[in-house]
Amino acid sequence: MTAIAYTTPNIPLILTVGSFLYLINVAEAVFARFINAGLLGSLCVGILFGSEVSNILPEAFQSAFITLGYIGLLLIVFEAGLSTNPSLLFDNILLSCTIALSGMFLPIGLSMLLLYFGFGYPVLQSFAAGAALSSTSLGTTLTMLKPAYRQTRTGTVLMAAALLDDIGGLVIAAILSQLSSYRASSSLSSIPWNIIVRPILVSLGFAFGVPVFGFISRYTVKRTLNREKFARLSLPGAQISIMIAVLSGFVSGAKYAGTSELFGAYLAGGYLSHVFSPLSNPVSASPRDVVAPILAFNKHIMPLLQVLLSPLFFASIGSALPIRSLGSVDGSSRVIWRGLVYSLLMSLAKVLVGLWMLVWPDRVSGYGWLGRRLPRRPSEEETNRVGENPLAENEAIQLPDFTRIRSAAFVGLAMVARGEIALIVAEISQPLLGIHDPRATSEPFAIVIWATLLNTAGGAISVGLLLKGQKTVGAE
Repeated sequence: MTAIAYTTPNIPLILTVGSFLYLINVAEAVFARFINAGLLGSLCVGILFGSEVSNILPEAFQSAFITLGYIGLLLIVFEAGLSTNPSLLFDNILLSCTIALSGMFLPIGLSMLLLYFGFGYPVLQSFAAGAALSSTSLGTTLTMLKPAYRQTRTGTVLMAAALLDDIGGLVIAAILSQLSSYRASSSLSSIPWNIIVRPILVSLGFAFGVPVFGFISRYTVKRTLNREKFARLSLPGAQISIMIAVLSGFVSGAKYAGTSELFGAYLAGGYLSHVFSPLSNPVSASPRDVVAPILAFNKHIMPLLQVLLSPLFFASIGSALPIRSLGSVDGSSRVIWRGLVYSLLMSLAKVLVGLWMLVWPDRVSGYGWLGRRLPRRPSEEETNRVGENPLAENEAIQLPDFTRIRSAAFVGLAMVARGEIALIVAEISQPLLGIHDPRATSEPFAIVIWATLLNTAGGAISVGLLLKGQKTVGAE
């Protein structure tokens, strides 16, 4: 293979790529200023520069930006793991699982009702469409969920539910991939059992195995590292190296084992947060005293993530949307009203899961089942909000003052946004979406794209407006 000769890029290419990188940040700032949903700005720029609209961004750059954007998504999820409150996560894991399962089965069930009974699509098409919309855009959710919100019960439940939804979406994607291979068979019994069981078992193995590994690692670090060795680990360079090594190992291990690499990224953040949390020194602010991984991440990686990798992720989603198919399919414009109806139904399917926040007991706030009032007890956040929280640094963290109704609305609306996983599942499901009539392949696919686009935009705008006037309470 011969080496590629170095050539100076021409001026049109420089201006095109330069304007793209500049405009994704400008658009994010504008959307954040007016509707508190900056990610929609980069999404719109990606649509405008993509192949479906202007097609002025070269294909090679679109492919490269998709890769860089996905690295940004992995870092977003990793940072969420670093900033998760483990006690809140474990205390509310059953609620998170219930919300996640509801958020998966409701879209599939309602999709089957509308597309099969209402629009007359075959069963497999209806199921594949609902499966694509059963996921929640983890990148969108975490981008809207600022660090202060992640320290609350509502934010922790939302993060875990969105993550579980994405894992479920990727498991379903693996099943649909096999369904596409076996689409000529009238029986699902021809699908190997391990196609369905393996991703579930691997995900459970990681979920239970990583915490055990974290406890062992924490004990080992405390027992073997003296003050001098630990001082070396407190250098920013060492912290960044540790994070990169752990993140790479967890992401690769999760992917090759058969589960989601996003799950691996989240577990990597939680693992490092647990191992180094008793050794952190949040009062320190100088670069040589950084110990907690979240502080090193915020200081050295977060600026690059905010101005480049995260905007590229949402712009890459926009450039991948098949916008041209949304107006007409095979000469018929009925895809528009069908897409709008389906989008509203899929929004409702996710909004309804927020009702669990109203009926589930929350003894910290003084509520039992179905909102029954109980004697209230102080939470760990109220008694010790700053002391062991590496996010607080020298300032008292500002925690959102959520009411019970606003918590339900926040969780429901935040789960509405779809995105990367929905597109992946939809792409995999294209053979199924036209299984009985190859000429009709594009219509159900276009309806799924309608729902993905409108739900992502509507969810982000709704959450942005909901949080725009949200009050916070400072820790004393």
